[in-house]
Amino acid sequence: MAAKGKGKAGPDTDVYKQLFKEADKNGDGTLSITELRDLFKRGGSNMSDAQIADTFVFFDGAKGDKAITFEEFCAGLDQILNFVKQLEQMFKELDSSGDGFLDRNELKTLLQKTGKKFTEKEVDAILKEADVNGDNKISFKEFVDACT
Repeated sequence: MAAKGKGKAGPDTDVYKQLFKEADKNGDGTLSITELRDLFKRGGSNMSDAQIADTFVFFDGAKGDKAITFEEFCAGLDQILNFVKQLEQMFKELDSSGDGFLDRNELKTLLQKTGKKFTEKEVDAILKEADVNGDNKISFKEFVDACT
């Protein structure tokens, strides 16, 4: 994988450049919170304004200058993608049936690994909250949404 934001070319950098260019509506070389929000919305995100604001602060980094540079954009995307890869690995390990979903028993196994005791009622409540479409199982997307 190519290094992003470090001047090295690669397929990921090209995708990042294209995304950044499309998002930078005013062409000033940085992204405002509005431009970042619009980018996520175009990508199908249903993030709340508060989540967008938190994500903006995350991308903006230590400078906090209220403008996301291309380098900050790349670094933020890299961190997010690495986090999603970790979640993907965890999901695969928990999906003992290999069906691409976490059922109630697999969720219970996950919760037991935290070391905290969960009642059956608590397990059911967590499943209900994470299971957005109500099919009594947790898809990877639902898992990511519940973890973020």
